[in-house]
Amino acid sequence: MSSAAGDPGDAARALAQRLAALEEGRIRARAAARALGALDPERGLAVVAAMTREGGVEVRVALAAVAQAFADPDPELPYGWRAELYSAAVRDGAGEVGALLLSPPPLRAFEEPFDKPDKRLAHLTLGHKKAFARSNRDPDLLARLAAEGEPVVVRELLRNPQLTEAFVVRIAARRPCRPQTLRCLFESRRWRTRPAIALAVARNPYTEPELAVKLVPLLGRPDMVELARDATVHPLVRGFAERMAERGRGRAGPRPPSSAPGGSGGRAAAPLQEPSQRVAQGGDAGGDEDEQRHEQDDEADLEHDGHT
Repeated sequence: MSSAAGDPGDAARALAQRLAALEEGRIRARAAARALGALDPERGLAVVAAMTREGGVEVRVALAAVAQAFADPDPELPYGWRAELYSAAVRDGAGEVGALLLSPPPLRAFEEPFDKPDKRLAHLTLGHKKAFARSNRDPDLLARLAAEGEPVVVRELLRNPQLTEAFVVRIAARRPCRPQTLRCLFESRRWRTRPAIALAVARNPYTEPELAVKLVPLLGRPDMVELARDATVHPLVRGFAERMAERGRGRAGPRPPSSAPGGSGGRAAAPLQEPSQRVAQGGDAGGDEDEQRHEQDDEADLEHDGHT
């Protein structure tokens, strides 16, 4: 994609077509990063802003890949480039683009519970919990591991072929919940693109807003409206969802099935403003590609625990 002057909408649609041909996850996100990194920040702002104005599914999927690229510490989009992009977004009032670059804290701070340990899990080491989470078929044990909410265990649990979407939605909707546990859902290529799960993660007040905002393009317009009206959601996320819903009015297709629990309510979403939070320097949002790095963890943990 050339940095030469041209219609940003045409450039956005062309990029969306290119990205649609690639596998969802890090491959697509890195391609988005390379395409944007070849542009100066001013032109990059125009192209990304054009994406936020489009209502088509293909462009919204591409916007999700761009959002993931902003979260990744990719050398194609160094911090200086993203900082210039954010400054230009603030200057031009491109609140949707600015929101993709911010990383404020969750609306609610997680505090470790004082509940007594689950008796069935108390005798298990971390290595055993991870092994059971990844392959066990006992629904009661899996539910107990999910309720415990240990992020490294939940990461393995999400790889279990026995899991259903409804089960994962319950994990995403659990409150209180560790932000790191919700990040595991965001990083899971298998689950993050399912609208019901994306909505549940985005609505959870313990989710990092940096991640919740990046899930909004994966939602249909009705879910965006629901998110924008939910007073328990971070204002940054609500405002982003509201603007995305407004710009997609009349162009969104039928709403996909959603099993996210709970209703929405409360005040209408506040408009996006210029928050004082730092520009996000990126976190690992690579998806299931990164899970290969954890395949040897159980054996190492069991050896450490003295059980091999």
